[in-house]
Parts: sequence; C-alpha cells; structure tokens
Amino acid sequence: MTRSGTSARHALLLVLASAGLLAACGGSDDTGSSTGDTVAPRQVTTPQTRHDMANGCYRLREVGGRLVARDGDQRYVATATGADSAEPFYLKPTALGRYLLSARDGSLMRAGDTVSPAPAPSDASDWHVDGDGRSGFRLRPQSDQRFLAVAPDTGRLILSTTPSLFRFEPATGCTAYPEITVNARGDSFSGTLPGGAVLGFADAHVHISATDFLGGAHYGNPFHRFGVAHALGDCKERHGEDGREDLVGNLYATDPLASHDTQGWPTFVSWPAAHALTHEGMYYKWVERAWKAGLRIMVNELVENEVLCTLNSTLKGRTPRCNEMDSATAQVQTMRDLQDYIDAQEGGPGKGWFRLVTTPAEARQVIAQGKLAVVLGVEISHLFNCTVRYGLLPVLPETQGCDPATVDAQLERLHALGVRQLFPVHEFDNALGGNGIFDGLVLNFGNKLDTGQFWQTYDCPEDDYFYEAGAIMTTVPGAFDNDDPLSTLLRQLAGGTAPVYKSSKRQCNARSITPVGRYAIERMMDRGMIIDLDHLELKMKSEVIDMARARNYPLTSTHGGHGGISMTQARDIFRLGGLIYDYKGNGKGFVSSLNKARAAHAASGTSHAFAFGFGADTNGMGAQADPRGRDARPVSYPFTLFSGADWGSDFNGIKPVVFERQRSGERVYDTDRDGQAHYGLIADWVEEVRLEGGREALTPLYRSAEVYLQMWERALANRQR
Repeated sequence: MTRSGTSARHALLLVLASAGLLAACGGSDDTGSSTGDTVAPRQVTTPQTRHDMANGCYRLREVGGRLVARDGDQRYVATATGADSAEPFYLKPTALGRYLLSARDGSLMRAGDTVSPAPAPSDASDWHVDGDGRSGFRLRPQSDQRFLAVAPDTGRLILSTTPSLFRFEPATGCTAYPEITVNARGDSFSGTLPGGAVLGFADAHVHISATDFLGGAHYGNPFHRFGVAHALGDCKERHGEDGREDLVGNLYATDPLASHDTQGWPTFVSWPAAHALTHEGMYYKWVERAWKAGLRIMVNELVENEVLCTLNSTLKGRTPRCNEMDSATAQVQTMRDLQDYIDAQEGGPGKGWFRLVTTPAEARQVIAQGKLAVVLGVEISHLFNCTVRYGLLPVLPETQGCDPATVDAQLERLHALGVRQLFPVHEFDNALGGNGIFDGLVLNFGNKLDTGQFWQTYDCPEDDYFYEAGAIMTTVPGAFDNDDPLSTLLRQLAGGTAPVYKSSKRQCNARSITPVGRYAIERMMDRGMIIDLDHLELKMKSEVIDMARARNYPLTSTHGGHGGISMTQARDIFRLGGLIYDYKGNGKGFVSSLNKARAAHAASGTSHAFAFGFGADTNGMGAQADPRGRDARPVSYPFTLFSGADWGSDFNGIKPVVFERQRSGERVYDTDRDGQAHYGLIADWVEEVRLEGGREALTPLYRSAEVYLQMWERALANRQR
C-alpha cells in the first residue's frame, strides 16, 4: 500500500473513531500469600469430587500402586515409593473438571507418544478429570479420546483405551501457576441489613464481554483457559508490531501513526491504562478485587458498532461479520463461560463469586451470599435489527427496517437469553427513533454512513439541565475546503449533500420516537425490562417518560445521559422510582455528581429511596477516570475498607478488608498515579470517595445495589400480566 493510501484509511477511521463513534459514551483469596505473579496453593484436603483440586497442590498416585514421578528421561512414571521422590503438581483449572498439571519447574504434564513435561499449555496438557475420591479418578487429555494409564511392565504413564484410576494426595512444594493477584486481606461481607436490604454498590454499565468488539479492534480477554499469559499476552497479534495497527486506539490518541509497547503480562508497560481503550480492562481477577471492595450489582451491556466493525474489518483485510444483534447475542455465551471459569477456580458449579441473574429475587439471594449479581443488557444502534435504511458502505447489507412482528420476535430472543436491560437507541438513528446528539461532527458522519443521511436538527431548548443537551454542529462547507486528505475524504463522504447548520446554538436531533418505537417501548414494559434513557433524543426521552408515567413504570439513566436530560426529566425519573447513576469519574467527580443527583431527587418530592451508583463503561471505548490531581489528599497504602468513622451503621459488625497496591505481574498500580487503569482499581477509587466525601458519600454508594433492585422490582410489578 502507498503512503497516500494509508493516509486515506487513517483519515477515514479518524472521522469515525475519534470522540465516541463506538459503544463508548464518554473467592479465591491471595491474602498474604502473593508473590506478585502467582497465587500460593490453597490449603487442601483429600478431594472427593473432580472439582475439589482447584488451585491446590497434590501428588498423583495410581489406585493400589505407586506415586507419579519423573524418570531419568524426563518421562512420567508411577514408580515412586515415597512422597519425597514424587512430583507435586499444582492443579490449575481450565474449565469445570479440567486441569493443567503444573510441575515444580513450571512445566506441564503433556500427553503424547509418552507422557512428559511440556513448556507451554496445549490441548495435550489440558486434562479432563472424572470419577470420585472413593473409587479413583480418570484423566483424559483434551487432545485425545484415550485415558491416562500406567504401563504394567515399565510403570510409564501412557495413553490407553483402558484407564488407570488415580488418587490426588495433598502435597507441598508446588510452584503455583502464574496468575494476577487481588492483593487484599480479608473476606468481603455477606448477608443483608437488619431490614432485609442488600448492602453494596452497583455498576450499571460495563462491557466485560466485548472481547471480539469492533471487528477485532479490542485485544485481551477477561479470562483464558490457559491463564493470564494467554488472556493478557502480547497485543501485537491484533495491533501489529509496536501497536501501529491499532487503528482505533491510535486514532483515539489523536495520532494515527502512534505506537505503544504491546507486551501485556508480565510487564504491562503501556496497558492496561485509563486511556488504552482497545485493551482489556476487566480481567476476572481485577473484577474480583472490585467485588471484594463491595461491588454487588454489575450490568454487562452486550455491545457492538456495525459501522466501525465493518470499517476495521475491511481495512485489515477480513470479511466483516458485524451484525449487532448477532454479536450481542453471541456475547451471552462469553458471560456464561466466564461464570463457569470462575466456578472452576473456586471449586465447582455454583461456588464462584460471579453469578448471572435474571430476576431481582435471584439477585437478592446471590448478594445475600456475598456474591456479585450480574445482569445482562444490550447497548447497540440496531436493536432488534431495527435500522433505518441502506447506508453508503457497499459491504453493509441492505436493510428493511422493522415492524411489530420483528420487535416481538427479537425481544423474545433477547429475553430468553437472559437479557433484562435495554437501550432503545444508541449512537445512530434507527427505526425506533432518534439518537441523542452529543458530538457535532464525528457521529454525524457515522449517522450518514449508517442511515444514508446526516442529522436534521433543531435548536435545543433553553432549559435547566441535569445533563447538557445536544452539541454545536460542525458545518462541512467552509470547515473542510482545504486539499488535505481528511478534508477531501469528508467531502467525498458527504456525497454532495453536506450538512449546513446555520445556528450557533446547541442542536438536538429532529428525529424522535416512531410508531414502531412506541410499540417497542410498550412491549419492553410488558416484559418488565429495564429501559435506559441514555442515548435517546431529548424529546424522545420526554415521550418515553410520558409513556412510563401512564403505567407508573421506572426508567434509568446509567452513564451520563447522552443527548441531554433536563432537570424536569430528572425529577420525573426519580418520581417514577427510577434512578440516575452517573458516568464514573474519579472520587472527587463522583462526590460532585452525587450532590447534584441528591438535590434533584429531593426536589422531585418522591418518597422513593435515594442512592447513587455509577456506570464505568469499562471495555466500551469509554475513557476511564484520571487521578484526582496533586491538590487531593492521596490514598495511603495499605488502606482499609468497611472500618472507621466514615463507614456508618450499615457496616456495624462487618469485618474490614485491607487492600495493598494492586500488582499485575511486574507492574504495581497506584490510583493517584495511574487513575482507573483497570477495573481492579475500583477498590482504590472507593477509598478516594471516602477521602472526598466521607460517610455522606459512602452511604448512598453502598445502598446503590439495593435501589437498583427496588427499581427493577417496580418494573416487574408494573408489567402487563
């Protein structure tokens, strides 16, 4: 490719990526035992089920025979007569009932012509374990249908259609499999408050499942069967050498030719970071640290952006597979697999701290057990495949909009998959209505590509706003009359119909709710779905509020309003028993937003309880919070949560949890230096909130899970029966 061709491609992505075209809008316990890059083995007993060996240290003995050791040829043999000569294995779960057997030198027991050590994991070292502690266990590698057996003549371990039975005996001397540490001492709280309310905070907007987001722009995974080195390895496989093919991430950094250190584990030089938007920020051990700090409700938004997914895929020479509904529904399996993986680490089905829920009653039960209740939502522009018209991109299929039958079928599809929270509109107009304008250039071109036309607008009303409405629009004529590649490309994209916005006032979208949009909202209410107003056009927000008022139905805003929310609308949301949880800033920003929301709630005159959670938007191409600044009182490590004068009566009798600086491999994080570099630093953010707002901030934060559940219960109580 020529340099000019590269510039044109970069310019195209710059138009679509900068300033928010994407989905962005803005327990295992290693306490005291961490070495920084591994978690010490659990104290173990003789296992009775195939799940009991998780992250424990064991010797392997043939039932009625000898212990497994290595011979001089580095093959595994069942010849050892004493524990000292046997090989101790650390059993790292890869899935429920499957393990890597990691030896003292870090090698893995691998099946092949002989059973021998291997330096790296593979299907041949991923062992299914079946049976029980009474009769013995059978082992079979993922790579073969044969079983582990002991050769009767030599004692060597081989593969055979006839399995040998083995027992796992507790051992010492293991080398733990590499893993990120939580760096917390103490168990997180469980139970409920005296009146039955749950305790904990809610993050009502994240994207933990966005692993294949945007046609492969995102690198990393919240888990991997072979561990952290594979989940968070070297991003050059997607971003190229020195990160120069990280088209979306580089352009968000305002430099299409930017580079970054691609190595993740164990150095993490460049990522994760608050503004490293195309890198994984929600590895499960980081989420575990947030859970230990009191996270009890998480809403995971299944997400995709078809326009940018298509562009990114096409520019990288891949066939686009970017249907937003298909991508979102596929992510449900990612969430189920993550739940199973965490269960495997914790010792079996249902034992993990991460639980998918579909009703508030389930959530209350899970939270009472001290676990994290995870709700599934959808945030896409083409909800129910309800697009407006064929766009400009020839690789996008022609679409036919939608009708009530489409809405019914697709809503049933999502509900059956466990989805309970929905955005009717996201970044672009769709068949249901208009999106809320908050960017006056980039998203307008995205809307042109997606729908075939630029936004038609009106002057946003002069009003008192909770979140500012609209944006100052950029007019193409005059602004892009130069001969540089970007201006030329923009004129080409405009297709001779460049928008002219004569007003200097902030503009709102003239497209509001459509008849099929009204039908869809009514059906969502009939289902008891949680409806998020963020991203709806300003008038459409009022129209949906009017529909909700007729049914006394609660509504939500979970991450910053997008398109605007007036003070009148905010008070209406509170009167209906809904909630407004702000986009998550740092501790100082949270306290400021909390005070604003508390005042609006009081002005509404509602009798519904007030609380204040947040929407972090992590993994959704939303920038995370920067440090509070030099004038802020710094977080002092180690810090203690749930104990002290700032915590109030809700925390009477709750044991404290002490947090050290979080360590991921060789990298040590500090919130006052790194901000919210990854999700595990939410624990540190809580300490920021305490320093900035004390009890007056902590109490509504830790009641936000309860208020979220009350809102959900109102939605179900007012659905059509």
